[in-house]
Amino acid sequence: MGTANDPDNKIIARLRKKAERLERLESRLRVLEQEREDLLDCKQQLSSKLERYHRSLREWEWFFEHSVQMLCIAGLDGYFKRVNAAFANALGYSKEELLSRPFVDFVHPDDVTRTTRELEGLGAGYDSVSFENRYRAKDGSWRWIAWYCPAITNVTTKLFAIARDITEDRRKEAEILHKASHDSLTGLHNRAAFEESLESAIALQRRNQTGEVVLYLVDIDGFKEVNDRHGHLAGDHLLQVISERFRQVQRAGEMVARVGGDEFAFLVDGTTDDANTYPFEPLAERIIAQVSEPVALNKETVTVGCSIGISTFPGTADDFGTLMSQADKAMYSVKHSGKNGFRKFDPSLT
Repeated sequence: MGTANDPDNKIIARLRKKAERLERLESRLRVLEQEREDLLDCKQQLSSKLERYHRSLREWEWFFEHSVQMLCIAGLDGYFKRVNAAFANALGYSKEELLSRPFVDFVHPDDVTRTTRELEGLGAGYDSVSFENRYRAKDGSWRWIAWYCPAITNVTTKLFAIARDITEDRRKEAEILHKASHDSLTGLHNRAAFEESLESAIALQRRNQTGEVVLYLVDIDGFKEVNDRHGHLAGDHLLQVISERFRQVQRAGEMVARVGGDEFAFLVDGTTDDANTYPFEPLAERIIAQVSEPVALNKETVTVGCSIGISTFPGTADDFGTLMSQADKAMYSVKHSGKNGFRKFDPSLT
């Protein structure tokens, strides 16, 4: 009987195998369908993420290009990779011009070494904050630029920097410093700047123990008479003319200042190339010759003179106050003995 059922058993066995295979296929199909759904969902998520990234990139690109701040991207090879419109416009170049040359080509020669060192620091992990250097603009002028740039890290290969044109700030600072140290009428150094320089010169001489500090105090003879006769505006003009002449007299290493109404001072480094004493007469004679030249005032010509007192440190003086006092005494000695001359302080004036 078992033999008679063999064909049926075989059919059952084959059907069972097919049923099992169908079950496996249906199960695999369900898995694949789920995987497909998961992939479609993942694709949708990826597409969404990509869109967000692209949108962020477009926003960054818009910000980079339209920012009113000077923005640039540079490499450690010393070239700009990108600059925005504000950066190019500030210097007057096209973007192509800025990208075509090493950026140190635009840097002031006196700032190249510092700029190179700053670039090396960025590559070594040191942020750059408020680093300042000068860039030549297309019109030939020099623009002061302040830089803010994070250093290269293990996840960055380029430098992303913000720059700011501080030329006007520098100009205003220089103007303030100039006003603080210069006389508004004549443009010469004022008394405060002169006294500071004199103190520094004395301190330097004390450290080096060489040479001497020579002080000339110059008082204009006849200035009061000109002021009384022609008025204060004419007196101011006379002082301006004399001050300009003093600039012509002044040589390298010498300082001239207006230290009073009609009183001026020359500060000289009396160091000589040999062991000879500094010859104080030539400068005094040049000063007198310049002051004595006629000056045109109110369609008239006036002539004034000057009295000069000279003192030296450490020749006869041993400190700032003594140096000033001795020059003043020598100057008044000239005034009392006929004016329009010079005298070096000596002990007989004490």
